[in-house]
Amino acid sequence: MNKLYVGFTKEIELPKGGFLFINDEVPEIPSWRRPRLFDPHKHSFNPLKDLDYKKAREIADVLYTISPQGENTLTVRNGKRALLKALLKAERFDEVRGDEEVEGMIGDILMSPVLKCVLCSPPNFTFNPNSVNLARFDRAELGEFDALVLGLLLMSHFKGQVVVPDFGFYGRDVHAGLKRENRLIAGVNTLEELSPKLRQAVLLMREKVAAGTTYEDAETLARYNRLASGTVGYSDFVAAAIG
Repeated sequence: MNKLYVGFTKEIELPKGGFLFINDEVPEIPSWRRPRLFDPHKHSFNPLKDLDYKKAREIADVLYTISPQGENTLTVRNGKRALLKALLKAERFDEVRGDEEVEGMIGDILMSPVLKCVLCSPPNFTFNPNSVNLARFDRAELGEFDALVLGLLLMSHFKGQVVVPDFGFYGRDVHAGLKRENRLIAGVNTLEELSPKLRQAVLLMREKVAAGTTYEDAETLARYNRLASGTVGYSDFVAAAIG
């Protein structure tokens, strides 16, 4: 299922089936659902396991967004291509070999003790798309860089429903694919947090929930709900979204 939550007072309704939840804090889940908590200080996984071309390209794309190096220039395209080739030849992150830029990017990631342990230790956590998987990546504790790397790699690794309450932080253009696959539940404080391409993609979701939005976002959502400006329905929708 796809669902978009917009506003500063959003409360996300969790799916009834299996899912991956990524946020600074994780919700309380009834024990009968057997939730599994991924702890980056204890657990590890290998995002390069069973890597195919599609997944490798996605990882290359998201890694380049962590430290943006300009628009889609020839240099960036060549860098992504080199990283893609290096990822396809490696079985683990510390085995990625390539040119100076590729090895520099991987070296920056593995400079973090947390990331090196999570990505290079023998995997001890399995993400089951039919189960409740919780990933608590506290940015105040881990730092924004480590949390972002883990979140992006885990989103590309997981094969089921993804729930990201702070999609404004984690969302990248490549994640429009999650919307096309009908498995993204995303929350943003404001639509401006997203790139134009990603904003357009999530606004086309059929299910949208607005609570505590800005006036501009309330008007945008009203238009996407096919409400005509100046009508009672439009004004009521905007007032409810802001409130």
